[in-house]
Order: sequence, then structure tokens, then C-alpha cells
Amino acid sequence: MQPLERTKKYTNGASSRAAILDAAVISFGLRGYYGTSLQKIANSVGMTKAGVLHHVGSKEGLLNIVLDEVYDTGTSQIITRFSMTEKPLLAHMWRDVVAFNSKRPEQVHMFSTLDAEAIDPKHPAYQYFLDRDRNVIDSMLKVPWAVPDGVNIEQLLNAGFSMMDGIQLRWLRNPGSDLNELWAHCEDQLMPLPMWDGYR
Repeated sequence: MQPLERTKKYTNGASSRAAILDAAVISFGLRGYYGTSLQKIANSVGMTKAGVLHHVGSKEGLLNIVLDEVYDTGTSQIITRFSMTEKPLLAHMWRDVVAFNSKRPEQVHMFSTLDAEAIDPKHPAYQYFLDRDRNVIDSMLKVPWAVPDGVNIEQLLNAGFSMMDGIQLRWLRNPGSDLNELWAHCEDQLMPLPMWDGYR
């Protein structure tokens, strides 16, 4: 992972807000919410703390933005795309999510760190993660997934996303590992052949 100090290096034309969010993603990943300082983020992007607050409102506001806007937008778009497909395949959706996440390790690091930290009910992201777990499953249960007869889709979704959370941690711990390959092994267990022939 990049040290926070490296977030000073942006291409010409990058907005102050984008620089702040990039710096926050790295800091929340490395230090968690409690270990992140708005002043350090301000220093890293060459702004004052007041300037950072102008863009994000507060430290908690910054947390909400990086979770809702930065992290969730991409995966939500993938799920929406599959929801508009006739008889979509869960295996294809998960592969697309994994491929997307494999290209953004800093954001996955941030998400994983905050998810663990927010086990504490007093954490400002506690309700976000509690609601997210349920909302993701509820939204996906509305999609007409093509699955073999007898498959409990809700149980499959819960198991699949739990596996995904776990392999992302292993991927982050082992630089150079391939998230897509790690997921392929999970897929073999989650959706075994020949039962899933034609559904993968």
C-alpha cells in the first residue's frame, strides 16, 4: 500500500476534492477512522484543515463520502447492470465484482479496515456496515438469477459475500497474489460442478 505522503503526487487538473478523497482512502486503510487526522490529510494534499472541511464538512462526513461515493458506487453499478439482464448468472456477477476490486487495492484495504473497526457499536460507520450487509442481499434477491433447482439463493449470497470478504484479506496480506485466482478456487466450492453446469 502507498504511504499517505505519496498522495501529494497528482496529475495536473486533479480537483482538490478528489485529492482529499484519495488521501482519505489511504489513511483510513492504514490507520482506520480513529487513527486518521484531518490535519494530516490536509498536509498531504497541500491544503489547510479548513480547506478540507470546506469540501467534506467534517471527519465523519469524509468517512461517509469515501464509503458511499468512492467505494460503493462501482460495485452498485455492476449489480444494477446484472439486474437489467435476462436470467443473469451469479457467477458472472461475482467475477465482475472481483475483477473490479482487484484493480483498486487501496479502496479494498480501506473497506476491510473500517469494516473490522466498525464492529464497535460506537463507531460512526457501525450502522453503515450493519445496513449494508442486509441491503446488498435484499437488493440482489430482487434479481431473477438463473440457478440450479433447489438452490437457496439467499444462503448462497450470504456465503459468497462472506467468502469474498475473507479472500480480500488474504489478498491484501500477500502482495503479488491474484484476487481473481483466489476467487476462482472459492467459486469451485461455492458453485461446484457438475451441479452448476450451464450456470457458471
